[in-house]
Amino acid sequence: MDTQVIGLEQGVTEIRISGRLDGITMPELEQRLEAECFSQQKLRLIFSLEKLDYISSAGLRVMLLALKKTTAMKGKLVLYGLNSSVNEIFKLSGFSSIYTIVSTREEALAMMQ
Repeated sequence: MDTQVIGLEQGVTEIRISGRLDGITMPELEQRLEAECFSQQKLRLIFSLEKLDYISSAGLRVMLLALKKTTAMKGKLVLYGLNSSVNEIFKLSGFSSIYTIVSTREEALAMMQ
């Protein structure tokens, strides 16, 4: 898994995740989110999942923690660019009903307005 955290305009932070998000890679994402987003009060997050090939239950867990923490801190979190297999995992797990999921980066940024 590779993760990039990019600061955008108007206080929005983009997290780009590629590869596999599973039990092995999940701790790295969790640490980066804490260090680069939550501890710095960056609470307007868009997650780019365009290059995410696979997400396991452990990966879903860290995504859920990110959503809970963002919501508790009165922030906003939007996912975009899910491929068909990752989208199917979100649907089967019921996660698609608790996240704001859009197709494009532009739509995700518009949700932050």
